[in-house]
Amino acid sequence: MDTIECGTAECVIQMGNDGIATASHSGLLLPRIVPQAALCAMRAAAGRQAKGLLTRLDQAILCCDPAAAAAATYPCLTPAMRAMPQAFVVSPGQIELCNTAVRGAGPAGLLRGVFLREDEARQWLDRTTRALAANRDWWAGRR
Repeated sequence: MDTIECGTAECVIQMGNDGIATASHSGLLLPRIVPQAALCAMRAAAGRQAKGLLTRLDQAILCCDPAAAAAATYPCLTPAMRAMPQAFVVSPGQIELCNTAVRGAGPAGLLRGVFLREDEARQWLDRTTRALAANRDWWAGRR
């Protein structure tokens, strides 16, 4: 378990036995902090070779412009971070903001989903990581 402190926010990152990393954010996520916090969590997960990242924002106060956060974050992603699916667990008040941010992920080649419940997010990550593994295996068999 790692704790990342970033200004007015904190992120605790844990690696699960299933290969999924969980980043639990708390505190006040301001516009200048969101890209930093996102990159730190993704770097930590990729560094542990996580097959997916579950990002919990439901206990944080999120205050940002989704387009600005995406523009600041996406160009900084390594290939390992781009390949990692990410599910966001948000509160009902955050869903519109997070859905807007995630819409920009598809054109950037990223697999992202927004959920109100952790169990739904984990199911999506499980299905997505299995599909990605099956796709890699299929391509490996064609070589």
